[in-house]
Amino acid sequence: MKRYLYGIVYISIIIFLAGQTAYAFMIHGQNCVPDEILVKFKRGTAEDTQVRILQELGALSIKPSYKNRFKVVKIPEGMLENMLSRFSRHPAVAYAVPNYSLKLYFTPDDKYYDLQWNFPLIHVDQAWDKSSGEGVTVAVVDTGVNPTGHDGFGNRLLQGYDAILGIQGYWQDNNSHGTHVAGTIAQETNNGTGVAGIAYRAKILPVKVLPRSGFASDSNISWVTDGIDWAVENGADIINMSLGGPNSPLLEEAVNDAVNQGVTVIAAAGNHNYNENTQVGYPAAYDSVIAVGAVDYNKQRATYSNYGPELDIVAPGGDTSQDANGDGYMDGIVQETFRQYLGFRYFAVDWNYYFFQGTSMAAPHVAGVAALIKSKHPDWTPEQIRSALLNTAEDLGDPGRDDQYGYGLVDAFAAVTY
Repeated sequence: MKRYLYGIVYISIIIFLAGQTAYAFMIHGQNCVPDEILVKFKRGTAEDTQVRILQELGALSIKPSYKNRFKVVKIPEGMLENMLSRFSRHPAVAYAVPNYSLKLYFTPDDKYYDLQWNFPLIHVDQAWDKSSGEGVTVAVVDTGVNPTGHDGFGNRLLQGYDAILGIQGYWQDNNSHGTHVAGTIAQETNNGTGVAGIAYRAKILPVKVLPRSGFASDSNISWVTDGIDWAVENGADIINMSLGGPNSPLLEEAVNDAVNQGVTVIAAAGNHNYNENTQVGYPAAYDSVIAVGAVDYNKQRATYSNYGPELDIVAPGGDTSQDANGDGYMDGIVQETFRQYLGFRYFAVDWNYYFFQGTSMAAPHVAGVAALIKSKHPDWTPEQIRSALLNTAEDLGDPGRDDQYGYGLVDAFAAVTY
């Protein structure tokens, strides 16, 4: 087994410009779609009855979610709070909630860095003697995954789903974030090209829930929920979500259902530069989800990383404000992706090895290690995989579990030999 990659042909600098958000309306301090609400009816309410009630209450249009878990209801603009109250009061409605926006947990920077210091930090090289992720499918619920890079994923990139448009077989990443995240999980490895991935024999199931626009890009609860449901129905063993935002009962229901069906769900804890909020975001904060924070090269909590009682574990997320190992480069997480908004608008161009930082980059480390565990123990439940991850983590901060680091830094070798 070739344990280390010895070179990168060329490392580029990248600058991302945050796009304008499409959601101008805020409720409870959170952005949401101004003319949509999500309505779930009580069990046993007939479909025709649901439609009739929605129309009587003023719905302009009605669209079922992927599994008909809820209805996406179009309402007149300027009536959001009024319609939420109106729908919520109906005795047949379980709840009506805003279609909140969720954000990518990513902190862009224009610095570059050499090789993957993050893998030895969590003993991935030792874990490769025990497992490579074979037989496991990891769903990347993100901006999609672009298949046209030089390093890529071999034949392990599956046909995915665009939850925004509701189209199966289309999942092209026009953003670059999802491709980078997928690379940490399962980049083609030991192929003489570029960089490595943690579970390099696992399959990647791309699920597009975020659009092409910049790293201020928003996703609706409805898209993310549909993406989770589709991933579960299409063979995901593990789901990675490097995104988050406010709480929604529909999102919680979807992740709980996924875990109950044997899927391990992992999510980024969040970067507190969003709304100056240090609390762990959702879906990471749900009990059934493994919430991942970020540390730097020195195993210190990254300054951007959210924390709190919901935090389960930490992983390398990078810190491009420092060069802790003195190699002349800032300490980011490097994977293959492309430059956004260059050349033809809808195509990925300028492929290279870019350095990102954020809890977006930390979560796929844990997803990759979870895939190594699942490959070695295919019959293990999400709870058993969680136990292996948390009980073998390297304790950081105060002794035992603490709010800054959870149970500690993920240890790939210890986890696969648990």
